[in-house]
Amino acid sequence: TVIKDSWIDMRASTCQLPGGMVIAPFYVNHLPDFAVVVAVTPEHRVIMVRQYRHGVEKVLLELPAGCIEAGEDPKDGAARELLEETGYKAGSLEFLFKIAPNASNCTSYAQCYLAGNTFLAAPQNLDETEALEVVELEGEEVTRLLREGGVEQAVHVAALYRAAEL
Repeated sequence: TVIKDSWIDMRASTCQLPGGMVIAPFYVNHLPDFAVVVAVTPEHRVIMVRQYRHGVEKVLLELPAGCIEAGEDPKDGAARELLEETGYKAGSLEFLFKIAPNASNCTSYAQCYLAGNTFLAAPQNLDETEALEVVELEGEEVTRLLREGGVEQAVHVAALYRAAEL
Protein backbone atom coordinates (compact mmCIF):
# COMPACT_ATOMS: atom_id res chain seq x y z
CA THR A 1 0.00 0.00 0.00
CA VAL A 2 1.44 3.34 -1.09
CA ILE A 3 -1.34 5.57 0.24
CA LYS A 4 -4.76 4.82 1.68
CA ASP A 5 -7.49 7.09 2.95
CA SER A 6 -11.21 7.56 2.26
CA TRP A 7 -10.50 8.74 -1.33
CA ILE A 8 -7.68 6.48 -2.53
CA ASP A 9 -6.24 3.02 -1.91
CA MET A 10 -3.15 3.02 -4.12
CA ARG A 11 -1.10 -0.16 -4.09
CA ALA A 12 2.17 -0.98 -5.81
CA SER A 13 2.45 -4.38 -7.45
CA THR A 14 4.43 -6.13 -10.16
CA CYS A 15 2.85 -6.46 -13.61
CA GLN A 16 4.20 -8.98 -16.11
CA LEU A 17 2.99 -8.33 -19.65
CA PRO A 18 2.19 -11.22 -22.04
CA GLY A 19 5.49 -10.66 -23.87
CA GLY A 20 7.43 -11.10 -20.63
CA MET A 21 8.20 -7.45 -19.86
CA VAL A 22 7.88 -6.66 -16.15
CA ILE A 23 6.69 -3.29 -14.85
CA ALA A 24 7.51 -2.72 -11.21
CA PRO A 25 6.16 -0.94 -9.45
CA PHE A 26 2.80 -0.93 -11.21
CA TYR A 27 0.25 1.19 -9.34
CA VAL A 28 -3.38 0.13 -9.02
CA ASN A 29 -6.10 2.10 -7.24
CA HIS A 30 -8.46 -0.20 -5.32
CA LEU A 31 -11.80 1.61 -5.26
CA PRO A 32 -15.35 0.41 -4.57
CA ASP A 33 -17.83 -0.15 -7.37
CA PHE A 34 -20.27 2.67 -8.00
CA ALA A 35 -23.81 2.97 -9.31
CA VAL A 36 -24.90 5.17 -12.23
CA VAL A 37 -28.61 5.76 -12.81
CA VAL A 38 -30.46 6.84 -15.95
CA ALA A 39 -33.67 8.07 -14.30
CA VAL A 40 -36.71 8.78 -16.47
CA THR A 41 -40.02 10.27 -15.35
CA PRO A 42 -43.42 9.12 -16.68
CA GLU A 43 -43.30 12.25 -18.89
CA HIS A 44 -40.03 10.93 -20.45
CA ARG A 45 -37.86 13.57 -18.79
CA VAL A 46 -34.36 12.51 -17.78
CA ILE A 47 -33.15 13.40 -14.27
CA MET A 48 -29.58 14.69 -14.32
CA VAL A 49 -27.34 16.67 -12.00
CA ARG A 50 -24.83 19.46 -12.40
CA GLN A 51 -21.80 19.36 -10.14
CA TYR A 52 -18.25 20.61 -9.96
CA ARG A 53 -15.56 18.04 -10.77
CA HIS A 54 -12.13 19.06 -9.61
CA GLY A 55 -10.25 16.68 -11.91
CA VAL A 56 -11.41 18.61 -14.97
CA GLU A 57 -11.94 21.84 -12.98
CA LYS A 58 -15.47 22.55 -14.18
CA VAL A 59 -19.13 21.88 -13.59
CA LEU A 60 -20.35 18.82 -15.48
CA LEU A 61 -23.80 17.59 -16.44
CA GLU A 62 -24.04 14.02 -15.17
CA LEU A 63 -26.34 11.23 -14.14
CA PRO A 64 -27.02 10.55 -10.47
CA ALA A 65 -24.21 8.28 -9.28
CA GLY A 66 -22.23 7.26 -6.25
CA CYS A 67 -20.31 4.56 -4.41
CA ILE A 68 -21.94 1.28 -3.54
CA GLU A 69 -21.46 0.64 0.17
CA ALA A 70 -19.54 -2.46 1.31
CA GLY A 71 -21.96 -5.41 1.33
CA GLU A 72 -24.72 -3.40 -0.38
CA ASP A 73 -26.55 -4.90 -3.34
CA PRO A 74 -25.69 -2.74 -6.41
CA LYS A 75 -29.39 -2.29 -7.26
CA ASP A 76 -30.07 -1.04 -3.73
CA GLY A 77 -27.07 1.28 -4.02
CA ALA A 78 -28.42 2.69 -7.28
CA ALA A 79 -31.84 3.35 -5.72
CA ARG A 80 -30.22 4.93 -2.64
CA GLU A 81 -27.92 7.20 -4.67
CA LEU A 82 -30.81 8.34 -6.89
CA LEU A 83 -32.91 9.24 -3.83
CA GLU A 84 -30.07 10.89 -1.90
CA GLU A 85 -28.74 13.00 -4.78
CA THR A 86 -32.01 14.00 -6.41
CA GLY A 87 -34.93 13.25 -4.09
CA TYR A 88 -36.41 11.07 -6.85
CA LYS A 89 -37.51 7.50 -6.30
CA ALA A 90 -37.60 4.83 -8.99
CA GLY A 91 -40.87 3.11 -9.86
CA SER A 92 -38.78 0.38 -11.50
CA LEU A 93 -35.06 -0.30 -11.66
CA GLU A 94 -33.54 -2.33 -14.50
CA PHE A 95 -29.89 -3.39 -14.76
CA LEU A 96 -28.21 -2.04 -17.90
CA PHE A 97 -24.60 -3.23 -17.63
CA LYS A 98 -21.45 -3.40 -15.56
CA ILE A 99 -18.45 -1.59 -17.06
CA ALA A 100 -14.84 -0.92 -16.07
CA PRO A 101 -14.23 2.83 -16.43
CA ASN A 102 -10.44 2.57 -16.10
CA ALA A 103 -9.37 -1.07 -16.30
CA SER A 104 -5.70 -0.20 -16.81
CA ASN A 105 -5.07 0.86 -13.23
CA CYS A 106 -8.30 0.88 -11.22
CA THR A 107 -10.32 -2.00 -9.75
CA SER A 108 -13.77 -0.39 -9.65
CA TYR A 109 -16.72 -1.14 -11.90
CA ALA A 110 -19.71 1.05 -12.70
CA GLN A 111 -23.03 -0.74 -12.18
CA CYS A 112 -25.48 1.04 -14.49
CA TYR A 113 -29.27 1.03 -14.12
CA LEU A 114 -32.35 2.42 -15.84
CA ALA A 115 -34.88 3.83 -13.37
CA GLY A 116 -38.35 4.06 -14.86
CA ASN A 117 -41.38 6.01 -13.67
CA THR A 118 -39.29 8.10 -11.30
CA PHE A 119 -41.07 10.61 -9.13
CA LEU A 120 -40.06 13.29 -6.65
CA ALA A 121 -40.38 11.69 -3.21
CA ALA A 122 -38.12 13.60 -0.81
CA PRO A 123 -35.68 16.48 -0.50
CA GLN A 124 -32.05 15.86 -1.45
CA ASN A 125 -29.95 14.22 1.26
CA LEU A 126 -26.42 15.12 0.19
CA ASP A 127 -23.11 14.18 1.81
CA GLU A 128 -21.09 17.09 3.18
CA THR A 129 -18.77 16.86 0.15
CA GLU A 130 -21.62 17.09 -2.37
CA ALA A 131 -23.12 20.23 -3.90
CA LEU A 132 -25.24 19.51 -6.93
CA GLU A 133 -28.19 20.89 -8.82
CA VAL A 134 -30.94 18.58 -10.07
CA VAL A 135 -31.93 19.14 -13.71
CA GLU A 136 -34.86 17.61 -15.63
CA LEU A 137 -34.28 17.43 -19.38
CA GLU A 138 -36.42 16.35 -22.30
CA GLY A 139 -35.12 13.22 -24.05
CA GLU A 140 -34.44 15.19 -27.25
CA GLU A 141 -32.30 17.66 -25.28
CA VAL A 142 -30.25 14.80 -23.81
CA THR A 143 -29.74 13.36 -27.30
CA ARG A 144 -28.57 16.76 -28.56
CA LEU A 145 -26.19 17.17 -25.61
CA LEU A 146 -24.73 13.70 -26.24
CA ARG A 147 -24.15 14.55 -29.90
CA GLU A 148 -22.53 17.88 -29.04
CA GLY A 149 -20.32 16.65 -26.18
CA GLY A 150 -22.45 18.20 -23.45
CA VAL A 151 -22.15 15.05 -21.32
CA GLU A 152 -18.49 14.29 -20.63
CA GLN A 153 -18.39 11.47 -18.08
CA ALA A 154 -17.65 8.42 -20.24
CA VAL A 155 -19.65 5.90 -18.21
CA HIS A 156 -22.62 8.28 -18.12
CA VAL A 157 -22.48 8.66 -21.90
CA ALA A 158 -22.45 4.87 -22.31
CA ALA A 159 -25.37 4.43 -19.91
CA LEU A 160 -27.45 7.07 -21.71
CA TYR A 161 -26.82 5.49 -25.11
CA ARG A 162 -27.65 2.02 -23.78
CA ALA A 163 -30.86 3.25 -22.13
CA ALA A 164 -31.90 4.92 -25.40
CA GLU A 165 -31.77 1.50 -27.11
CA LEU A 166 -34.47 0.11 -24.81
